[in-house]
Amino acid sequence: MAIDYAQTAQDIVKYIGGENNVISITHCATRLRFVLKDNSAVDKEELKRVKGVITVIEAGGQMQVVIGNHVSDAYKQVMKLIHIDENAPVSAPNVGIVSRVMDVISSIFTPFLYQLAACGILQGIISFLAAVGIMDASSGTYRILNFVSWTAFTFLPVMIAFTAAKKFNVHPFTAVITACALISPDYMNMLTAFKITSINSADPAMQQLMREAVNNPEIASILTNIAGIPLASPTLDFLGIPVKYLSYTASVIPIILMVWAMSYVERFFNKVLPVVIRNLFTPMFCIAIMVPMTLLVFGPIGNLIGGAIGGVYNYLYHLSPTIAGFVVGAFWQPLVTLGVHWGITPVTVGNYATLGYDTFTGLQASAVFAMTGSMFGVYLKTRNREMKGISLSAGVTGLFGITEPAIYGVALRLKKPFLCSCVAGGIGGAIAGSFNAVSWSYCLPGIAVLPVFFKEGHMPQFLGFLLSITVAFVLGALFTWLVGFKDEPDVAATQKIKAENQRAAQAEMN
Repeated sequence: MAIDYAQTAQDIVKYIGGENNVISITHCATRLRFVLKDNSAVDKEELKRVKGVITVIEAGGQMQVVIGNHVSDAYKQVMKLIHIDENAPVSAPNVGIVSRVMDVISSIFTPFLYQLAACGILQGIISFLAAVGIMDASSGTYRILNFVSWTAFTFLPVMIAFTAAKKFNVHPFTAVITACALISPDYMNMLTAFKITSINSADPAMQQLMREAVNNPEIASILTNIAGIPLASPTLDFLGIPVKYLSYTASVIPIILMVWAMSYVERFFNKVLPVVIRNLFTPMFCIAIMVPMTLLVFGPIGNLIGGAIGGVYNYLYHLSPTIAGFVVGAFWQPLVTLGVHWGITPVTVGNYATLGYDTFTGLQASAVFAMTGSMFGVYLKTRNREMKGISLSAGVTGLFGITEPAIYGVALRLKKPFLCSCVAGGIGGAIAGSFNAVSWSYCLPGIAVLPVFFKEGHMPQFLGFLLSITVAFVLGALFTWLVGFKDEPDVAATQKIKAENQRAAQAEMN
């Protein structure tokens, strides 16, 4: 039976404490994420009973209403009922630093998560088609689709600036223009020219390559990376202060820091400038101040922080990929239930930008397929017809990378299937780690994005990845079947038995 999400939205707004209790709302793949003025005003028990709501979680300074695949339908209906003041502060209630960080990360990344993943899928597909000979890598078709697939990552700072501006209460277009300046052709040409001018060669052919490389990033990459040609010392300065040449393509933390600092700069000038010139000169001062400040301060600091975070994970991973795989595979779903899984997003995005691949996603996929397998184990084991339908639907959804319906609708409800999936995910993750399985572009692990894990020349890694998710899926189903769970009574069957007993009793009385 189809769910009326207009009615669902009305009930959600009612039990969330009403329109006036909402500061902001976003949504991710499966959840409506509310930042509220007063979380105690929420009637959680009634909210959980709303048709179309799977469960309710309070985490990361947010009230998260888990909907499932139709979250966008619910979001559209909710937005018709509430009116968010774009100029009002959107900070969360007073919560711990970890919750605040998770709130910031989820608010920034969730709006464009699917679009980022879509570009990753496109990259994987064309790479696979080229590897098997269906598409020529030198053809115009491949080259066009290739640069299209990289667009989201090239302009990632712009998307981050836009969503961060909403989070930090900054004018979105001021933030976007500032981010665009950091990836503008002029700056990128300066960066390329800086790299190329460090080349010292008397070879005429090399000199010609140098001239071409200034305006050709592909040739520049060959000269500076493949040929191992060293870079020169920075020569650019701003007001006499040396500027460190950094690429801000696919940058994350520097942009977040920039927009956060801009919120104070914008607030200051809005306060001190006369109203008649405020709308013109406030963005001018923000842009003129924040671009140099990012080049001088926030860029190097953010780059250092991002490198340190990614470096810690990658260091631990390289100590023992197998143990790392087991830990990630076993504990990923518990992190999802706590709502803190967003903390890994800057690490994975940073890995793609710096390494060209990510190991974490290759390990995380086992947890996804293990949970999916446990759903099919429940489907085969349960005698409850309603649970059969729920587990089958959640299992199919899980195959495409969305596991929240499985977690909250079945696994946590029955408890033991959740534990079984964690064990199976750990074993699958250990296998993935032992094969050094990686993803070559950002994705939400699932059956539809398998090409993202394939790259020509890395077949053992890909086969190891396929083995890991297959083992995780099979063991998830097998463990759930063998361990079992306390089956819930079949409501329809119980009502039928009661009706038959009542008819039998009436027949005896007659």
